Amino acid sequence: MIDLDALPWPPGTRPVAVRIASYDAPPLPRHEVRVRARLASWPRGDVLVVAQPVPGLSSEGALAVFSHGLTEHGLVVPSTDGGLLVALAEDSPVWQQPHFLELLSAAAHEAEAPTRSRGVALLGFGAIGAQHARAVRETPGLHLVAVCDSNPARAEVALDADPGVRVHAQADDLLHDPDVEIVVISTPPDSHASWASAALEAGKHVVVEKPMALTTAECDALIAQAHRSGLSVSVYQNRRFDPDYVLIRDIVRSGGIGEVFHVEAFVGGYGHPCNYWHSDAEVSGGALFDWGSHVIDQVLDLLPGEVDSVTAVNHKRVWHDVSNADHARMTLHFSGGREATFIYSDLAASLKPRWYILGTEGALTGDWRRILVPSRNAIGTLDEDTLAPADAPPLVRLHTPAGDVTELAFRTDEPHPFHADLSLWLQHGFVPRVRGEQSRRVIAMLEAAEESARMGGVPVKPA
Repeated sequence: MIDLDALPWPPGTRPVAVRIASYDAPPLPRHEVRVRARLASWPRGDVLVVAQPVPGLSSEGALAVFSHGLTEHGLVVPSTDGGLLVALAEDSPVWQQPHFLELLSAAAHEAEAPTRSRGVALLGFGAIGAQHARAVRETPGLHLVAVCDSNPARAEVALDADPGVRVHAQADDLLHDPDVEIVVISTPPDSHASWASAALEAGKHVVVEKPMALTTAECDALIAQAHRSGLSVSVYQNRRFDPDYVLIRDIVRSGGIGEVFHVEAFVGGYGHPCNYWHSDAEVSGGALFDWGSHVIDQVLDLLPGEVDSVTAVNHKRVWHDVSNADHARMTLHFSGGREATFIYSDLAASLKPRWYILGTEGALTGDWRRILVPSRNAIGTLDEDTLAPADAPPLVRLHTPAGDVTELAFRTDEPHPFHADLSLWLQHGFVPRVRGEQSRRVIAMLEAAEESARMGGVPVKPA
């Protein structure tokens, strides 16, 4: 906590506090963000947050400082135009701290702590329901109010974990529960759009499990409905926060391997697909939609720029009792020639790396680890010692042009980052890292991929 309590605040005003987390995160975007100073005790003018470090900025005379080791750096100092300059010395590690701009903005809006807790309801309590319930319990500003699931055993699991939660037999009762402000929709994907629309119609903010919907038209309709209603619609893109991806993103954004021009991502193995709705293309959208909604979200977050076209191929060769493709490949062709390929396979007797990323000054690989990990079954309880390589973060290695290879350590995890963002948005208007418009773009890529595959792999421009 960097506290400005010592400043001479006018009577009746609240001091501003800036919280800086203690774990690493990616560099901030290279742009300026202005936050209007609302308290009369601040110097006149805007608060200017500069995304590039200011060389030689002294801590002398600073209104707040950041200490690292034995060195203090100016964090909030008077600027030459009478406002506040928020910047750091050139070598300060605070630029690697998570959400610095967002937390500063929240602080400037007197947002030191949640004003009140917001009620969350879970529509569908399948394998992911327990994860949402725990995150809600452990996130300040959120609390679990209600659950609805067609399977009584799942509802019982929810009630055991949260004895005070209301269990609704009918979804309509949950949507019109006056204590519910946010509805998390964890039903099968073919019903995401209809349930999300019903929740928005009932005046609730919406979080949808991935994929957001099965068509871009459905996504556009949900986003437009949310805007008209003054509500939010977001998608639980939880793989955006996987430790391997966060580490890779940090290195790529900091220029650690130069300009990235080629990305490959792989998920799969050799075995019969699962027997749940995930393997039913009419319900899930197909193999690319099921895992691709995670991986393509990561790719689009990693690589800025427009996607000119998408190409894809689906193979149906062995597992004829399910409708998903046995093996699927899609490639995003970016403006400027960069490309990103995702492969999902249930026919891969030999695993490709989870990540294979080439830059002009090096490369990154993420190699699968075959370890025993717990996984959740259909009602959300744990099955121990289940071999699930996809649930184990891969080993990330940095490769240099000289042939040196370094195994990289993961950064410290954020506790429930998606739900923390949701709470900050509801409390203070902070823009979350995962937004509905981003997930809509993911669906546009997946929809283009399926169209390309149907037409024999010809390029398709995403909507």
